[in-house]
Amino acid sequence: MVHSLEHTVRGTAFVDLEAAGLGSNGYPTELGWAVVQEDGSIISDSSLIRPPARWTMYANAWSAASERLTGINREMLDRGGLRPIDVMQQFLAAVEGCELFSDEPDFDRHWLGMLAEAALVDLAGWEIGDPKKLIGNDGLKGDLSGPRHRAGPDARRLALLYLRARQRSHFAAL
Repeated sequence: MVHSLEHTVRGTAFVDLEAAGLGSNGYPTELGWAVVQEDGSIISDSSLIRPPARWTMYANAWSAASERLTGINREMLDRGGLRPIDVMQQFLAAVEGCELFSDEPDFDRHWLGMLAEAALVDLAGWEIGDPKKLIGNDGLKGDLSGPRHRAGPDARRLALLYLRARQRSHFAAL
Protein backbone atom coordinates (compact mmCIF):
# COMPACT_ATOMS: atom_id res chain seq x y z
CA MET A 1 0.00 0.00 0.00
CA VAL A 2 1.34 3.42 -1.01
CA HIS A 3 0.64 6.31 1.33
CA SER A 4 -0.26 9.52 -0.51
CA LEU A 5 0.36 12.85 1.16
CA GLU A 6 -1.29 16.16 0.34
CA HIS A 7 1.22 18.99 0.44
CA THR A 8 0.50 22.66 1.11
CA VAL A 9 3.36 25.16 1.45
CA ARG A 10 3.72 27.15 4.67
CA GLY A 11 7.48 27.41 5.17
CA THR A 12 10.98 26.85 3.81
CA ALA A 13 13.16 23.78 4.30
CA PHE A 14 16.40 22.53 2.84
CA VAL A 15 17.12 18.88 2.14
CA ASP A 16 20.31 16.99 1.38
CA LEU A 17 21.00 13.33 0.71
CA GLU A 18 24.22 11.37 0.69
CA ALA A 19 24.53 8.26 -1.43
CA ALA A 20 26.50 5.02 -1.64
CA GLY A 21 27.57 6.00 -5.14
CA LEU A 22 26.48 8.21 -7.99
CA GLY A 23 26.01 5.37 -10.48
CA SER A 24 22.67 3.89 -11.47
CA ASN A 25 23.08 1.12 -8.87
CA GLY A 26 23.80 3.53 -5.99
CA TYR A 27 21.33 4.23 -3.21
CA PRO A 28 20.69 6.88 -0.54
CA THR A 29 22.62 6.46 2.71
CA GLU A 30 21.62 9.58 4.68
CA LEU A 31 18.81 12.12 4.57
CA GLY A 32 19.19 15.50 6.22
CA TRP A 33 16.88 18.47 6.52
CA ALA A 34 16.84 21.98 7.93
CA VAL A 35 13.60 23.87 8.50
CA VAL A 36 13.71 27.67 8.79
CA GLN A 37 11.35 28.85 11.51
CA GLU A 38 9.43 32.15 11.40
CA ASP A 39 11.70 33.59 14.11
CA GLY A 40 14.81 32.87 12.02
CA SER A 41 15.89 29.83 13.99
CA ILE A 42 16.65 26.55 12.25
CA ILE A 43 15.59 23.07 13.25
CA SER A 44 17.72 20.43 11.55
CA ASP A 45 18.31 16.73 11.78
CA SER A 46 19.39 13.75 9.73
CA SER A 47 19.03 10.00 9.62
CA LEU A 48 21.22 7.24 8.31
CA ILE A 49 19.29 4.84 6.10
CA ARG A 50 19.51 1.07 6.54
CA PRO A 51 19.40 -0.18 2.96
CA PRO A 52 16.82 -2.78 1.93
CA ALA A 53 18.43 -5.92 0.49
CA ARG A 54 17.41 -5.03 -3.06
CA TRP A 55 19.54 -1.87 -2.89
CA THR A 56 22.69 -3.83 -2.06
CA MET A 57 22.37 -6.72 -4.50
CA TYR A 58 24.91 -5.26 -6.97
CA ALA A 59 28.58 -5.12 -6.07
CA ASN A 60 28.93 -1.74 -7.76
CA ALA A 61 26.14 -0.20 -5.65
CA TRP A 62 28.75 0.81 -3.06
CA SER A 63 31.50 3.28 -3.95
CA ALA A 64 34.67 3.48 -1.89
CA ALA A 65 35.03 7.08 -3.11
CA SER A 66 31.61 7.98 -1.68
CA GLU A 67 32.54 6.30 1.59
CA ARG A 68 35.75 8.34 1.80
CA LEU A 69 33.88 11.55 0.93
CA THR A 70 31.05 11.13 3.45
CA GLY A 71 32.68 8.97 6.10
CA ILE A 72 29.57 6.78 6.00
CA ASN A 73 30.33 3.05 5.83
CA ARG A 74 28.10 -0.02 5.54
CA GLU A 75 28.55 -0.94 9.21
CA MET A 76 27.18 2.47 10.23
CA LEU A 77 24.11 1.89 8.06
CA ASP A 78 23.57 -1.67 9.24
CA ARG A 79 23.98 -0.82 12.94
CA GLY A 80 22.64 2.74 13.19
CA GLY A 81 20.53 3.22 10.09
CA LEU A 82 16.77 3.41 10.21
CA ARG A 83 14.35 1.62 7.92
CA PRO A 84 13.27 3.71 4.91
CA ILE A 85 9.72 4.05 6.30
CA ASP A 86 11.04 5.40 9.62
CA VAL A 87 13.35 7.88 7.88
CA MET A 88 10.52 9.10 5.65
CA GLN A 89 8.14 9.47 8.60
CA GLN A 90 10.67 11.59 10.52
CA PHE A 91 11.48 13.67 7.46
CA LEU A 92 7.88 14.30 6.41
CA ALA A 93 6.84 15.21 9.96
CA ALA A 94 9.72 17.72 10.14
CA VAL A 95 9.15 19.38 6.75
CA GLU A 96 5.34 19.29 6.74
CA GLY A 97 4.04 22.42 5.06
CA CYS A 98 7.45 23.48 3.75
CA GLU A 99 8.70 24.22 0.29
CA LEU A 100 11.84 22.09 -0.22
CA PHE A 101 15.14 23.23 -1.70
CA SER A 102 18.44 21.46 -2.37
CA ASP A 103 21.79 22.55 -3.78
CA GLU A 104 21.56 19.48 -6.06
CA PRO A 105 17.82 19.20 -6.79
CA ASP A 106 18.11 16.57 -9.54
CA PHE A 107 20.29 14.20 -7.53
CA ASP A 108 18.37 14.70 -4.30
CA ARG A 109 15.01 14.30 -6.09
CA HIS A 110 16.28 10.95 -7.42
CA TRP A 111 17.54 9.70 -4.05
CA LEU A 112 14.47 10.95 -2.16
CA GLY A 113 12.23 9.24 -4.73
CA MET A 114 14.14 5.99 -4.26
CA LEU A 115 13.77 6.28 -0.49
CA ALA A 116 10.06 7.09 -0.76
CA GLU A 117 9.49 4.11 -3.05
CA ALA A 118 11.16 1.78 -0.53
CA ALA A 119 8.99 3.32 2.21
CA LEU A 120 5.83 3.00 0.09
CA VAL A 121 5.26 6.76 0.26
CA ASP A 122 3.90 8.72 -2.70
CA LEU A 123 5.60 12.12 -2.95
CA ALA A 124 3.21 13.45 -5.60
CA GLY A 125 2.90 17.20 -5.16
CA TRP A 126 6.29 17.53 -3.47
CA GLU A 127 8.96 19.33 -5.46
CA ILE A 128 12.58 20.11 -4.67
CA GLY A 129 13.54 23.55 -5.88
CA ASP A 130 16.86 25.15 -6.66
CA PRO A 131 17.89 27.54 -3.86
CA LYS A 132 19.46 29.95 -6.35
CA LYS A 133 16.04 31.58 -6.68
CA LEU A 134 16.08 32.27 -2.92
CA ILE A 135 19.75 32.80 -2.22
CA GLY A 136 21.26 33.75 -5.58
CA ASN A 137 24.40 32.32 -7.15
CA ASP A 138 26.70 34.49 -5.03
CA GLY A 139 24.87 33.55 -1.84
CA LEU A 140 25.48 29.86 -2.46
CA LYS A 141 29.21 30.50 -2.53
CA GLY A 142 29.18 31.68 1.08
CA ASP A 143 31.56 29.70 3.22
CA LEU A 144 30.21 28.46 6.52
CA SER A 145 32.21 26.14 8.72
CA GLY A 146 31.26 22.58 9.49
CA PRO A 147 31.67 19.14 8.01
CA ARG A 148 30.94 18.71 4.31
CA HIS A 149 29.17 15.80 2.68
CA ARG A 150 27.03 14.90 5.66
CA ALA A 151 23.35 15.43 5.00
CA GLY A 152 22.28 17.24 8.18
CA PRO A 153 25.10 19.80 8.29
CA ASP A 154 24.86 20.39 4.53
CA ALA A 155 21.10 21.09 4.75
CA ARG A 156 21.70 23.37 7.74
CA ARG A 157 24.45 25.21 5.82
CA LEU A 158 21.95 25.97 3.03
CA ALA A 159 19.41 27.23 5.56
CA LEU A 160 22.04 29.54 7.08
CA LEU A 161 22.97 30.86 3.62
CA TYR A 162 19.28 31.48 2.96
CA LEU A 163 18.90 33.42 6.22
CA ARG A 164 22.03 35.43 5.41
CA ALA A 165 20.66 36.30 1.95
CA ARG A 166 17.25 37.18 3.41
CA GLN A 167 18.92 39.47 5.95
CA ARG A 168 21.01 41.15 3.24
CA SER A 169 17.93 41.80 1.10
CA HIS A 170 16.07 43.17 4.14
CA PHE A 171 18.88 45.64 4.92
CA ALA A 172 19.23 46.58 1.24
CA ALA A 173 15.53 47.48 1.20
CA LEU A 174 15.96 49.90 4.14
